[in-house]
Amino acid sequence: MAQKISGLLLFFGLGISGAWALPTVSILQYKKSGETDFTSAARRAIDYLRKQGGGVLTYPAGRFLQGPVEITASGITIRGAGLDRTVIVRNTQRGYAFLANRKRNVTVRDLTIDCDRSPIEGGIYFGGCTNCWGDRVSVRNADAASFVVSGLLFNGGEGPSSANGFRNCRASGQKRYHDAGGKSPFIAGDYARNTRFESCTVTDCAADAFDSDNAPGTIFADCVARQTRGISPFAGFWSEGEQTDSDHQVTWLNCRAVGFTNGFGISERVKADIRNGTAENCVHAVRGINHRYRVRVAGFMAKGCGKGLENAETDGVLSFTGPVTLTNAKTSATLARNAFCNYAGGFYTEEETVIGAGCEFDRDVLVSYENTGSRRVTLEGATLRGGNLRYYNGHQTELLVKNTRFYNSSIIGARIKNSRITAGSQFVTTDTSRTAIQLSMDTFNTTVDNSTFEGYNQVSNHARIGSGVRHNYRRQPR
Repeated sequence: MAQKISGLLLFFGLGISGAWALPTVSILQYKKSGETDFTSAARRAIDYLRKQGGGVLTYPAGRFLQGPVEITASGITIRGAGLDRTVIVRNTQRGYAFLANRKRNVTVRDLTIDCDRSPIEGGIYFGGCTNCWGDRVSVRNADAASFVVSGLLFNGGEGPSSANGFRNCRASGQKRYHDAGGKSPFIAGDYARNTRFESCTVTDCAADAFDSDNAPGTIFADCVARQTRGISPFAGFWSEGEQTDSDHQVTWLNCRAVGFTNGFGISERVKADIRNGTAENCVHAVRGINHRYRVRVAGFMAKGCGKGLENAETDGVLSFTGPVTLTNAKTSATLARNAFCNYAGGFYTEEETVIGAGCEFDRDVLVSYENTGSRRVTLEGATLRGGNLRYYNGHQTELLVKNTRFYNSSIIGARIKNSRITAGSQFVTTDTSRTAIQLSMDTFNTTVDNSTFEGYNQVSNHARIGSGVRHNYRRQPR
C-alpha cells in the first residue's frame, strides 16, 4: 500500500517534501501555426507557468523573432541553449526583451538578445524586484540600456528593489545615449538596493558602460568596460546620486576600464570604494567631481592615461575635488599630472586627503591649487619617480610628507599654510644641479627634519632645516 501511495505521489509530480515540482515547457509548444513572431507564444507560455506557480520556459538553439515580453509571475526562469546558440531577435516594438515588475526569483539565462531592430531600450529590465538575475546573457545593439535594475517599474510606479543583478553577461554595440531609458548598458538606479554585477563585459557601447545612480550597496565585481574605436566620451564606470535620503555606496572590485574619457567617475553624494582596479588608455583614470564623501582607492593601476591633459593646470589622471584615501595606487607611462585639488571651483573640505603606502607616481602630483581642495594633505609611504610634488597658492593647506621616496623628483611650491617633510623621507637624484625642495616664496612655512638627500645641489632654498637631515652631495665628474 505504501509503495502505491509513493508511486501516485511521484506520478502527480509531488516530491517527498510535499511540494509540487514546477513544470518545464518549450517555447515551441506555444507557437501557433502561421506565427512568425514568438511574442504571443512567449506570453502564452508564461501565463501557463504563472498559473502553475512558476517554472521554466526553454528556448532551443535557433533564432526567435520577438517583441517585449513581461514575466508576470515570480519563480519563473527563461532558459536558452547557450550564448549565441539561442538568439532572441527583437522586433520593431519599443521595450525590453524580458521585463519583470515587483517579482521575486526570476532568472533569464543562456541566450543572446539582438536589439538592432528595436527603436529604444534593450535586453532585460528588473523593476522593483527581489532576487532576480540574468546569467550568461549577451545583449547586442541595444538603444539607451541593455541590462537594468531599478526601483521604478517599467512604464510607471515604483517598488522595493533588493538583491538583484547580472552575472557573466555582456553588452556590445549599444547605439545611442538616448534621452529616454536607462542610458547605460548596465545600470542600477532609483533606490535599487544591493545590486550586484559580476564578471560582466561592455564592448563598444554608447554611454557610461557601468552605472549606478542612487543605488545603495551596488557592487561591480570582475567587470570589464572596453572601447576599441578610439577614446569614448563617456565613463567605463560611473556612480552618482544627489538624493539626501539614501546612503548611496558603490564598490568596484577587480574592475577594468580601457579607452574612456573617465575610467572610473564619482560625483555628488556617492561613497565609492575602488579595489584592485585598472584603467588603461583613458584620459582620467579616476575622476571625482564635486563628490561630498571620501573616495577610497586601494590597489589601483593607471596605464597610459592622460592624453589631452598634458597642459592642464588643475586636472589630472587621478583627479579629485573632495577627500580621498589611496593605498597601492600606481601610474605607469602616464601623459599628465595627478590632481588632488578642487579643479571644479567648489568648496574646501576639512577632511584629510591621504596618499598612502604603496602609492607610486611617474608624473607630477598636485595637492593644492588656489585655496581649493582638502585643507590637510598627507603623503605617507608613497613614491614619486620623475614627477614632482607640487602646490600653488594653498594658503589654507597643511601638507605632511612622511616616509616618502623621491627619485629624480622634487617638491615645488608657492604659498602654503605650512608643510613638513619628515619621518624618514628620502630624496635621490642623478641630476646634481637639482634643488630637492624648491619654494618660490621666502616665507619660512616649510620645515624639513629626519630626512635624507642624495645627489641634490641643495636641500632647499627657503625651507627651515631641522635635526636629522642628512645631505650627501655628489659633484659631477669633470
